[in-house]
Amino acid sequence: MSIRKIPVMLCSMRFLLMSLVLVGSFMFPASHLVYAHTFSTSESAEFLSLVDQIRAETGLVTVNLESNNATLAQAHAEKASIILNNDTLDEIRERNNRIADSLEAGLEQLEGNLTSLASASEGQIPQDRIQNINQAVMSLNDTMAEAVTIRVEGEQQNNATTWATVLADLVNVVLSDYGNATGASFDLTDMSNMAGMGEKQLDDTSNMTMMTSDEQLQMSGNSSDANTMTMEANVTSSMSNMTATAVDAAAYQSAQYLANNTILRLFNDTLKPFTMSSNETSADNNNATMMSQEGPDSSTTPDGNMTSNIDKLEAGLLQLKDDINGRATPNEVMVTAHLNIDPLLIIIYGLTEEH
Repeated sequence: MSIRKIPVMLCSMRFLLMSLVLVGSFMFPASHLVYAHTFSTSESAEFLSLVDQIRAETGLVTVNLESNNATLAQAHAEKASIILNNDTLDEIRERNNRIADSLEAGLEQLEGNLTSLASASEGQIPQDRIQNINQAVMSLNDTMAEAVTIRVEGEQQNNATTWATVLADLVNVVLSDYGNATGASFDLTDMSNMAGMGEKQLDDTSNMTMMTSDEQLQMSGNSSDANTMTMEANVTSSMSNMTATAVDAAAYQSAQYLANNTILRLFNDTLKPFTMSSNETSADNNNATMMSQEGPDSSTTPDGNMTSNIDKLEAGLLQLKDDINGRATPNEVMVTAHLNIDPLLIIIYGLTEEH
């Protein structure tokens, strides 16, 4: 009897397995099973940085059209399409095919319209063409907002470290764009290149004034005290009365837009509020713990280190903006980024350097 039961049991098990597979195929479509991928914080930060870069380039499309410069507008449209590479599109498609297809088609159409406009444009660009392209840019921005919603987890969007990583990446993009804009022979994102800037230590209290030509801006900036940071460097203050010449206008505009708009908006609207809110919550928890341990009459002194460091970070970002606007030398821009911004991102958010 026991031998005869085995085939029956095997058949029953096979039937049960087949039933589970069929039910599962209806409950969880194959597309969802294949693409079960939760993106890490670093992957999401990279994606958010790319979105901000695309928004900056499409923003510059509209800026240049208003200035009647179809050629530069075309250059920024092309760059926006390049930034949205196949890997990024695949990441979006893991969550929503429609949004990925809409972004790809929208950027291709924008580039095509600008290419046609640049080749045929003579004299003033027709206002209706500008309005149509501006509307296309607004539509792209809406679609990118959708992409962020479906691609980045809510917890990561509300995390200060995520946005600090985005900011760090955008600062590197500014350095890269500014290096291309000025024709620098070295990589501005590589801090080791600062070693060749000389033997005289940077005077942390020096007041630098950049004298510019008629097409350049005059800028005065006080360098912040690098001794308060964990990273110090011996660099040369040999850039007095020197300015850089832009050899790539589109790259300079990209660096300028990111430094003046994208980075400062990210810091003021997102990163700083999240950071201060997190700091207040942490301080309240610490105070409650101390009150319970020492009694209701115990007093606590608020920790001002976070506020002080956030203020220094903001000063560094404003200095970067001034450096770019004043067409400072590539060496000066490196000093601002690597001594006045990066160390604070490490101190406040625990970011690590990439080698």
